[in-house]
Amino acid sequence: MAYFAKSARIAGATLIAGLLIASTYFTSLPQTALLALGMIAGIAFLTASFGFATAWRDLVTGRSTRLFRAQLLMIGAASLVMAPLIALSPDLNGFVRPVGVSLLVGAFIFGVGAQIANGCSSGSLFHLGQGRIQSIAVLLAFGLGTMLAIRDYDDWLEAPIFFAESLTRSLGPWLGTGLLLAGLVALFAIAGRNPLGWFKDPKSRPVLIAALVLAAVNLGILLVSGRPWSTAQGFALIGTQLDTAQGWEWDLDFSAFWSSDLMASRLENPWFMDSFLMPNLGVIAGAIGAGLLSGKFHPGAVKVLPLAGALLGGVLMGYGATIAFGCNIGALFSGIASGSVHGWIWLLPALAGSWVGVKLRPAFGYPNASENTTFFKAAATS
Repeated sequence: MAYFAKSARIAGATLIAGLLIASTYFTSLPQTALLALGMIAGIAFLTASFGFATAWRDLVTGRSTRLFRAQLLMIGAASLVMAPLIALSPDLNGFVRPVGVSLLVGAFIFGVGAQIANGCSSGSLFHLGQGRIQSIAVLLAFGLGTMLAIRDYDDWLEAPIFFAESLTRSLGPWLGTGLLLAGLVALFAIAGRNPLGWFKDPKSRPVLIAALVLAAVNLGILLVSGRPWSTAQGFALIGTQLDTAQGWEWDLDFSAFWSSDLMASRLENPWFMDSFLMPNLGVIAGAIGAGLLSGKFHPGAVKVLPLAGALLGGVLMGYGATIAFGCNIGALFSGIASGSVHGWIWLLPALAGSWVGVKLRPAFGYPNASENTTFFKAAATS
């Protein structure tokens, strides 16, 4: 056993170092930096078991708000720097997206998919570091869902749009950021009876550290690429390039999804030069490397029902993230950190979808823990 553990540690270190060296040689320094930032995120996700889907499940079932608070801390720490920086710098572009029918529907079905797949988009990336083979099915299905959504994208653009608003644009960088942070602090406070005690709780320490690390990763991605972190965009590129290369005749490259100059330019470059995709690869590599180094990499048997959930949930998440202008990373995390109102709105249907998904989990082989029924009961016990 000691021999295999040592071999796994060597393999983990070799994987991380080898990919960084290869990226430096074959791509560019900024791309390598994005890969490294993704690796840091993957290590943080795996080490703290920092999952969005689990936090939402605990929240909507009334079990606990501890992980949800960690998400709020992460978003707040990133917003403190990113929101005013994006507002003040003409070279940095935040994610400010419209709130409309497509966002509400997309976020809802993303929430459903995250529960029946037993992990969101970022969660499925780092679950590979634990050896969860079914995560491969989630990611492949996510890509398929993205392709289906790009094919239908023109139709979704015709759905009603209500507004698009940025707090930092409307109120100014400082007042807008202050209001944003006040909202996060208020939500953090009502998410438990002892807000300050959360920081002292030893159980909170790993996710607290991970939250701050992930906030720093998002800031780093913004500074390197000029845009915040997004995971769903990487799947869109691979799916569209596959469609073109294989001649599947879905004509995804003609979709309105790729109509802007920025998006169209991505199709002309190889996938390893895409600034949205490299952090995804880094998360996978970092999580697998950390899993091997820490002994958490334990591939197991794939069961039929969870596999079915992985496939269906992956398609739902891919489709939902595309029409909702992002997933838990691009829409929720980066959207709010950009000062956009759509990130706040996105969370509501995503939680509603999670509640529905939790009800469906037993059909896919996942037992549900007992429910306390309400958010307030969860807050009272957290």
